[in-house]
Amino acid sequence: MVAGTTLLALMLTACSGPQPQAAPTVSVAPASAPSARPTPNAAPAGNENERGQVVQEIGETAVLVTDGYDAPPTMTFKVTSIEPVKCDAPNAPRPHGVAIAVSVEIVTSPTFSGPLVVNGQPGMISFRPHYWNGYASNGTQMNTVESPIEHGCLADRTKLLPDYFGKDRKLNGLVILDVTTPTGEVAFVPNGIGGWAWEYPGDESETRIGPA
Repeated sequence: MVAGTTLLALMLTACSGPQPQAAPTVSVAPASAPSARPTPNAAPAGNENERGQVVQEIGETAVLVTDGYDAPPTMTFKVTSIEPVKCDAPNAPRPHGVAIAVSVEIVTSPTFSGPLVVNGQPGMISFRPHYWNGYASNGTQMNTVESPIEHGCLADRTKLLPDYFGKDRKLNGLVILDVTTPTGEVAFVPNGIGGWAWEYPGDESETRIGPA
């Protein structure tokens, strides 16, 4: 009886197919934990917009410190391009507005400690669309820049940045945003305040990122 029950359980398990992976549990680190903050040296006088975001140029390096304002940066990153993108994945979802690909290079130090706790692991950070804001050319904030194209746009998903990462990493990848206007600004805001902002171009042609 026991052997038969065990065999039946194994057969059911084998026939059930792969199980979907549960979404990671993400929370903001408590106030007592180190949190990521833009260094005060990142914004020269007059280089901060009315939203308190550091205005960046394409290719300009931004820095983040997590060991206190007087400590060296623990993360450096730069946006190397922002281009319209034509989704090439099979059955790719259509963007609600304009799909743009933000190319980012990132380096975190061995002492970096980001503001997120992911599946119980503290010190993480994310460049997913949830942590970006979009603004039309007249300054109106977009309701969201998230949509299913985040993961469903590109056939080669290895081009995308990891959803979450922590210390001692060197990364180069894309973030796919769904903006509502062909020109405007996007801002990376990992803590919900401040952050960094870049203008994105008005070229209505589409860059195909993937196989020709």
